[in-house]
Amino acid sequence: MSDIGTRKITTLLVDLGGVFAHANLGQVTLVGPKSTVSHQRLTTTATWKAFESGQINEEECCQQLGDQHGILPSDIAASMREQRKAVVLDPNMISTLRAIKQATLGRVKIILASNISKPDYNALVERWGSIFWSLFDQVIASFAVGACKPSRLFYRRLLQETRATPQETVFVDDQRDNILAAASLGLHTILFMGVSDLSLTLTNVFGDTIQRGMDYMRRNAGQHHSTVDDATVVKENYSQLLILDLIQDMTLVEIRRPPRLWNFFFDGAMFTTEIYPDDVDTTALALATMSYDSNLAHSILDDMLQNVDEEGLVQLYFDSTRPRVDAVICVNVLTLFYLNGRGYQLPNMLSWIQDILIHRAYLHGTRYYSTAEWFLYYTARLLHRSQDPGLQEVLEGPLRVRVKERIGTGGDALCIAMRICTCNLLGVINRLDTETLTRLQYEDGGWEPSALYDFPGVGKSVGNRGLTTAFAVKALQSVPE
Repeated sequence: MSDIGTRKITTLLVDLGGVFAHANLGQVTLVGPKSTVSHQRLTTTATWKAFESGQINEEECCQQLGDQHGILPSDIAASMREQRKAVVLDPNMISTLRAIKQATLGRVKIILASNISKPDYNALVERWGSIFWSLFDQVIASFAVGACKPSRLFYRRLLQETRATPQETVFVDDQRDNILAAASLGLHTILFMGVSDLSLTLTNVFGDTIQRGMDYMRRNAGQHHSTVDDATVVKENYSQLLILDLIQDMTLVEIRRPPRLWNFFFDGAMFTTEIYPDDVDTTALALATMSYDSNLAHSILDDMLQNVDEEGLVQLYFDSTRPRVDAVICVNVLTLFYLNGRGYQLPNMLSWIQDILIHRAYLHGTRYYSTAEWFLYYTARLLHRSQDPGLQEVLEGPLRVRVKERIGTGGDALCIAMRICTCNLLGVINRLDTETLTRLQYEDGGWEPSALYDFPGVGKSVGNRGLTTAFAVKALQSVPE
């Protein structure tokens, strides 16, 4: 699919043969005194194109093809009649288009754009009746405009006849050369690969992406738990807090607030030691997201300062027997300290974050967070939440450069959504990833689980559809105009 993004689409152009209608043309073989040729082969000739573009009539077409291939013109004419009877409509494609028509409530003009001769068109109009043809606001046939796809003349005359704007038009076809020609004139294009794929693509193009995402979040409220690769449910607090941080709706998440420190796990540890200590990552996210008594919050920050290593970096666990440092977690903790006016107490951590940013040390992820987007997102969040002039002076410039380098670099849905969120926080336009993210939305309105973080000891990756969807919704909600 070409770059549609979040732009307004007012016209949908759909091909007939290969999309709506199908016939086994290659199985019909014509035998003459000098040669044998399939009906399909005849439809690829210049003579057939002249027939479909209205330059010659059916009798002339049969005569010329007969002369060229040594086939009786009467046999070719009979083959044409048989093929008109053999062409069948795909009911699933009709249902898909009808659903789009109902969903758009007349806001989108639906046009059939087909290479077809006048006799074929008249025969199909009679065969299929208004149940099919009423789906379309207009029909642009090659015989009527005097040109066939992939000639750009066909598309120019189509645009003239329909008064459609290329930048607001989507064209669906099963032939790559037709797609290329349309795209070269500025139309958005979708290469038809099957009804189910097209149905999802059109739903994402014409549906309200953000509303569908929020509907998914509300339908599954309180059930947005993480899973590992084998679909085992992992109830953990971190994803719940991050969903809350993004969408600010407590009804969507399941949270049990502890009296003081937070643990990653919600209902007992999994894939690690039976006794799992409280951690600064989950605790910092909770304190930055939820309302806390000031005295309690500062006492917890004091505890964190007692948990630094020899380099002045805050360690992950409130347990001196488990020395772990992670760059993403450090940015998360630094955000909490700046929110409470105490960022100055962690100068070595800020210096390390600067070095990571300047030298692109984040590219391969960290111990617990496997993609570059986690570090860049949390760094942008640090700047946005703190609004600290000193931080902006040292971090914003290099961060903007590094974020722009990541645009269009691929990744799963979470990775792309985080990248867009990061761009949005910095005011960086990112249409390429926005288009990709929109296309990745599932039919139920959510996005894929994606990889959130790893359990390094057992080699398992944790995903969460709710969190990916929350990031996607936030990303699309906040796209700069």
